[in-house]
Amino acid sequence: TLAHVKAVQDWDWTGAEREFQLAIGLAPGYATAHHWFAMSCLVPLGRFDEALQEMLLAQSLDPVSSIVARDLAVVHLYRRDLEAALEQCDHTIELNPHFSPAYWTLGLIQEQRKDLDESTAAIHRAISLAPNSPRMQAALARALALAGKRDQSLAIIRKLEELSKQRYVSPFDFACIRFVLNQHDLGFKWLNRA
Repeated sequence: TLAHVKAVQDWDWTGAEREFQLAIGLAPGYATAHHWFAMSCLVPLGRFDEALQEMLLAQSLDPVSSIVARDLAVVHLYRRDLEAALEQCDHTIELNPHFSPAYWTLGLIQEQRKDLDESTAAIHRAISLAPNSPRMQAALARALALAGKRDQSLAIIRKLEELSKQRYVSPFDFACIRFVLNQHDLGFKWLNRA
């Protein structure tokens, strides 16, 4: 946990890696240590091959974990291995067909594969499972914008802006949508806020 905090709160990558290595040395069979080391330290540093090895180890230690299975798909996505990402995402959905983050990730993978119909279908499924998730709504707005459905995308942005007055909505999600809509000034505004 200390390593995770050093990574995601402090951005102390050297300290985080040191603490993760210590934790793994103390409990090498603890899947969460390998999982968090990959996702909160190695991935942000762009060390995707090492992250993949940690995620494979985490999955071997906890083969029924939905989040580990999903994050293994995410690492494949970051490595630009879209077929492996798709296969792993399908495996995650087989493990737990009610796990909305798996469908969200499937939508991102399909977006990168340029299959926007499949992307929006997967994200709609994610939303049906987690209707109150701003991240899922933002992903749909992005996919719709990429599919040329600007008005639908803008309608979702308006809903997210209203929602952000009541609860946290990631500025990064707004930035991603604005960049896809070629609204670069707004994209950078939201990115700076993030």
